[in-house]
Amino acid sequence: MPTITADHLHALLASSDRGAALVVVEGRAAVVPADPGRGDGPEEALMITTREAVIAELDTGANEERIEALAQRLDVALQSLGG
Repeated sequence: MPTITADHLHALLASSDRGAALVVVEGRAAVVPADPGRGDGPEEALMITTREAVIAELDTGANEERIEALAQRLDVALQSLGG
């Protein structure tokens, strides 16, 4: 079962916080605010990507196929780190 899914990227893109990030904490992916002082998560989260980076990666082609492919690439990269 993948840690990072298209649902996580949809949540990241839907965030009203322009600086939001997708992180992994204790094996679970979560969208967190840009300002860690506002979040409730532990400080030892592994940052996977930011909302801004996902928007730049998808550019004008933010269709479901591209979002799925990006989620798979991010998950493979995380797994290669042992995540």
